[in-house]
Amino acid sequence: MAHWTDEAFRENSGVFRRHLEDRVDAAAEETDDLLALLGDRGIEPASALDVACGIGRHAVELGDRDIAVRGIDISEPYLDRARERVADRGVGDAVTLERADMRDLAGRDGEYDLVYNLWTSFGYYDEETNRAVLAGMYERVADGGALVLELVNREGVLAEFRPAAVPEVADALVVESVEYDPETARMETTRRVFAETDGGYDYEGEMVYDVRLYAPAELAALCRRAGFESVSLYAGLGGEPLERESTRLVVVAEP
Repeated sequence: MAHWTDEAFRENSGVFRRHLEDRVDAAAEETDDLLALLGDRGIEPASALDVACGIGRHAVELGDRDIAVRGIDISEPYLDRARERVADRGVGDAVTLERADMRDLAGRDGEYDLVYNLWTSFGYYDEETNRAVLAGMYERVADGGALVLELVNREGVLAEFRPAAVPEVADALVVESVEYDPETARMETTRRVFAETDGGYDYEGEMVYDVRLYAPAELAALCRRAGFESVSLYAGLGGEPLERESTRLVVVAEP
């Protein structure tokens, strides 16, 4: 049986691509925040590995800042769009994109000053596999470099849990229904998209994603078990202090 990521990001990728495109404009500021956060720790990356790069929002921005980036993703449709964006920005000399699975990072060649995985792209798999993915990312971090994870903070999200939501997306109506299982700490979201038309809305499709949510201390412990010596937690890429009600969680882990 295929994993839900195959259906959501490969077979039915268009449903979520609209949301990715809607966040492209924010990528430049997020990239500046990311580099400033690393700079505060004395890390100025010359190379980066973008794990689950999607349509290349951050890979393009880092390439535009003269950082050599390798972006990997399982979705060929997303990678095709990322290649278009790389060409449009003229950063083909800096950005390399390839179809690859984050579950296959262990044992691969190459180390990078920065390995990053953003926008809740971690926690897709079962417990053992998630730990293996983290271990694979650890192997790819060069000495003096860092891993950066940016994802949902379980504690903050559950404090204001809503079983339904209507996120804002340009030119579409998006309706989400959410279920959380406290025994597995997994959140399953069904996302239905209706494209805006002159006469109203047309049903465009739906996707289901099922993600393991982590509490900050829990994820920090996983990073240390993977081999990281230093783990710092924030509420955003801007280095905001992490609080109980923070809905986002950023991890900076150094070997």
